[in-house]
Amino acid sequence: MAEGSIPAVSSHSQPRSRFLTANRLAHHLLEWADTGPVVLLLHGFLEHAHAWDFVAPRLAAAGFRPVALDWRGHGDSEWVGAGGYYHFADYAADVAGIVRALGGAAALVGHSMGANAALQYAGTEPERVTHLVCVDALGAPDMGDETAPRRFADWVAQLERLPERGARRLTLEEAARRLAERFPRFSPAAARHMAWHGTRPAGPVREWKFDPLHQTLSPYPYTTRRARAFWERVTCPVLYLDGAETPFRLSDADLAERLTVLRATRHTLPDTGHHPHLECPETLANVLLAFLRRETCAA
Repeated sequence: MAEGSIPAVSSHSQPRSRFLTANRLAHHLLEWADTGPVVLLLHGFLEHAHAWDFVAPRLAAAGFRPVALDWRGHGDSEWVGAGGYYHFADYAADVAGIVRALGGAAALVGHSMGANAALQYAGTEPERVTHLVCVDALGAPDMGDETAPRRFADWVAQLERLPERGARRLTLEEAARRLAERFPRFSPAAARHMAWHGTRPAGPVREWKFDPLHQTLSPYPYTTRRARAFWERVTCPVLYLDGAETPFRLSDADLAERLTVLRATRHTLPDTGHHPHLECPETLANVLLAFLRRETCAA
């Protein structure tokens, strides 16, 4: 793939857009096929379903039914109402509704925040998850229960300040530049693609699609003590797929423990950062297909 470009793919390139109501909210989905084993693609924090535009068509061409979800409050999915929030328990309930609507069972491929949410759901309803792929995330580092009171206090303070922030207006070029600064391994084409689908027109400029409420600190600390109870319930084949150059790392001991509990296979992509699906989509698709095919045959 030439630098600054994203490769074109087959006739499956253009997905069908539709909405499903799950957990009382309207969720936006992109679908690249109508038949085949369902592969539910789950994007990362402050991103959107179009992050999978360069991987999903390859899965569809291989006979799978890839479906990408806009998480609640992201992309074109509905925001929570007054008094609502975006807890990981909400994400689990959302996925439960989506999986049921798609036939009752699915392979889950999640990136970053989406991987952590997929991991929790796989331990919630393990009988409904056929495969689990966690892309560059396998839960956060342990934060300790003792941090909860301070996190709650900080959360309340941020909620009080939220009305002062307002919607951030910017041009498409400014949005792409912001993304490229945050993720310097993005090609210019990838940054523009994510910026285009991650913003909407707002008069002569644009604004981010995600709910600004996402930018407040979650009050609940991540603890391995609680997370391990979910990991131990996962019964499907698990693949942990990370980039060799990712800036997000668990300690070696922590990662080894999680891989052991999950009985997971690890695959590291060389010269790749936090977004393999945007940095090397062909390579990622090939790894996903090998895992899905091999583990399906083994089952």
